[in-house]
This record gives sequence, C-alpha cells and structure tokens, in this order.
Amino acid sequence: MELLEKENIQINSQKLNWEEAIRLSAQPLLDKKKIEEGYIQAMIDKVKEHGPFINIGDHLALPHARPEEGVIEKGMALLKLEHPVNLLDDPDRPISVFICLAASDNTTHLDALMELTKVLSKKEKLQALIHATSVEEIYSLLEGE
Repeated sequence: MELLEKENIQINSQKLNWEEAIRLSAQPLLDKKKIEEGYIQAMIDKVKEHGPFINIGDHLALPHARPEEGVIEKGMALLKLEHPVNLLDDPDRPISVFICLAASDNTTHLDALMELTKVLSKKEKLQALIHATSVEEIYSLLEGE
C-alpha cells in the first residue's frame, strides 16, 4: 500500500477506549507533521456525529476527516490492537485494526479507499492482519498491494 510507511505501523498491548485508539493511530502522522492536532479531534467528532461509519470491515476501522480539518500532507498510519476496542462502546463493533487516513483531497481519499478495499476484501488477508503480532508481519501483508 503506497501511502502506508512501515514506521507508521504500531502495535499496542494496552487496553484503550475507541477515542484513545483513534488518537494513538494518528500519532505517527502528527509526529511527521502530516496532520494538525485538530484533525485528530475532527475524526473523533465525526464518529460521535455520524455514528460508526468508519467501521469498514470485520474488526477494521478507517478513521478520517475532511482535508480542510487539518491535513497538511497525505498519509496513512496503522494501529493494531492486541485488545479490541468497541467502537462507540458498542460490543457489536469490536475493532482490532485502525487505519488512520489523512487525505489531502477527494482523489487521494478515494484512491486510498479503493486500495484498502482491494487488499482487505480478501478475507484471509484481513484475518492475517487481525492476528498479526509484529510490524514486519503487518507491513509484509500490505506491501506490494
């Protein structure tokens, strides 16, 4: 996956809530100055306002907001949780993988969504991602896709 750099992949073993997970998933993009702090809050606010629309597959969430809400440069970061969190505290929406998307425009947003859909529509690949235990394993699963 073109947008996802290896150093933007994290694995976390702490028990978090869904808001903390979104914040942590975005941290590499904030550290690299690809997003502003306000973008993180905008992603959380979108879920509170529009519901669990970021839940795009089994155990998978794609937090994002509008480019004008704090994207400086396009980027993607992935957070794999050892302890799934319930999106909006709904036990029917457990999330193990957060893929934070910072799209600088609608084209980037759609391209990233198509790329993710192509990769993660393969059920075995999604299951491997959910059960991955290292950054290297995650990166090799998504590399070249």
